[in-house]
Amino acid sequence: MLNETRKQTEDLENEGAGGPTMLKAEERVAGGKGGEEMRFDISRRSFLAGAGVVAAGAAASFALTGCAPSAEPGGAAGAEPSGDSPEGASGAPAAEGEATGKDIWAVEELGEPTTTVTADICIIGGGGTGTAAAIQAIDLGLKPVVIERLGTYGGSFIGTEGMTGFETHWTREAGSTYTVQDAVANCLKFHHWIPQHHLYDNFFGQTAETIEWLEGHGIVFHEVVALGLSPLCWHVYDKGDEASPGGYFMKTLGGEAANLGIEAYFNTVAKKLLMEGGTVTGALAVQDDGSVLKVEAPVVILACGGYSNNPDILYAISETKNENIQALGMDCRDGDGLIMAKDAGAAFAEGVGTVMWCGPVPIGAIEATWTTDAYCAGVQPTLWLNEKGERFCREDLWMDEFAGAGVCVRNQYKTFDLWTEKDMVEWETQGPWGPVFTFGAVGTPLAQAREVLEKCDAVHIGEDLAALAREVGMDPAALQATVDRYNQFCAAAEGLDGEDVTADADFGKRAKYLHPINEGPYWLVETADGYYTTVGGVKINEKTQVLGSDGTVIEGLYAGGCDAGGLYGDCYDVLWAPGSQASWAINSGRLAVKDAFEYLKG
Repeated sequence: MLNETRKQTEDLENEGAGGPTMLKAEERVAGGKGGEEMRFDISRRSFLAGAGVVAAGAAASFALTGCAPSAEPGGAAGAEPSGDSPEGASGAPAAEGEATGKDIWAVEELGEPTTTVTADICIIGGGGTGTAAAIQAIDLGLKPVVIERLGTYGGSFIGTEGMTGFETHWTREAGSTYTVQDAVANCLKFHHWIPQHHLYDNFFGQTAETIEWLEGHGIVFHEVVALGLSPLCWHVYDKGDEASPGGYFMKTLGGEAANLGIEAYFNTVAKKLLMEGGTVTGALAVQDDGSVLKVEAPVVILACGGYSNNPDILYAISETKNENIQALGMDCRDGDGLIMAKDAGAAFAEGVGTVMWCGPVPIGAIEATWTTDAYCAGVQPTLWLNEKGERFCREDLWMDEFAGAGVCVRNQYKTFDLWTEKDMVEWETQGPWGPVFTFGAVGTPLAQAREVLEKCDAVHIGEDLAALAREVGMDPAALQATVDRYNQFCAAAEGLDGEDVTADADFGKRAKYLHPINEGPYWLVETADGYYTTVGGVKINEKTQVLGSDGTVIEGLYAGGCDAGGLYGDCYDVLWAPGSQASWAINSGRLAVKDAFEYLKG
């Protein structure tokens, strides 16, 4: 699997991967909603940058990495993240960083352009959003120009496996009665009515058309399924002869863009939006030889993929307490779109710091020898502990709703998995207890999990549980008390039948997932909180037009994918719309171009 993934990544010409990036952040002040100050103590957090992609997918947009962690472009490796942040949804200028004095929202000064091109639409980013936007532009008779920092189309979208869709021909054929309005109502309630109703109407209401539009452009879907407790709406792509569904998806869609003759500048990084009288007129970018490219266009679409790999921005505006966090996906998501938008006067949506947290990732397993088997082991419903040796959630929550499990892990200062050698042997021979997306099937052995995990410094194996606790700085007595109580629940669960039956009086974990910790060797695994992507961003209206700090539209400027905010509350909605961010990536690109077409006619 890993070799296939690495080969695919090379085929897609993604840029290099280096060693793990460990960064410490100073305590800082982040501007809160309404100008209130919120102080976050993140002095010991570690940022482990995920890179390369990606055999594993996610129910959502950006999934697991299959290659080595990489230092972020632009010199982030080894740097101290600064403390600047936007002021919630206000779009007010951020103060200078308290920790370092570095302005994380500063736009790089560029020299004079050496090349100038013109277009109807300048699309910044060649992932799912940008590629869909470019093809939609051609469909409508417009001339797009694409600027992409990597060597080809793909971006982090190659890490996805499926996308949400409602009232599609797939869901109808499967007998689903879940409607667009059901999805709108459930997601609005789940997100506490933070998203715009009309934005959901436009997004969810277009998903059926988009599935057929993609099929018309060569995309093949494999099936529609539920994910955990979700409705039947996750449309899984076919993976052809590639290692991952998302890789095959973008190989196909990127090939379609190339066949259509779309003008694209790869290995080119957009740096600044050009403005005249509050209206966008194009963008400046730096090519791989250092020369400056100017694109003159009355419409610009931001589709840069969010800020997952920019620790300065992430630490400043997200809520995580966990000392270790793990970016999963391509290392091309540096917040360029947010930085350029802010410079152009854009506001940030409420929840700009919302992150698609996804639960425990064994520290050190994301490296050149990483396999999806190690990830599957890390998210199994074993015994999850915090730094106090206490449980903090029902560990089978991940099987139902990974985002909820990710938030639970986020809210601890350190986290650990505990299982036994007996458990490991069972996974190696019989497969995981619970399914993990499309790549961790029950009944399919996790044959490579042991090989990878045993090499990780954060994995502690031994017969003496107290000694293992001391190795990680945990109170042995507290750990033993937790284990003893947990084993009582496991004993009570023996012989119980039924899908939702539980004997766990503390958290309600289902009986079928209660496996005792009663004999060594024991595996005590230090974990980071993984996240697939950031999902907060620039404030947009229902047409994906970017809004300024005064609430008015910035003429000609659009944002989509992970650069756009306002679709989520405090976490991801896998429970009601699995694959919503992958779907939003494609649909927002199309929505932006459709509205831009009308704007240009006007």
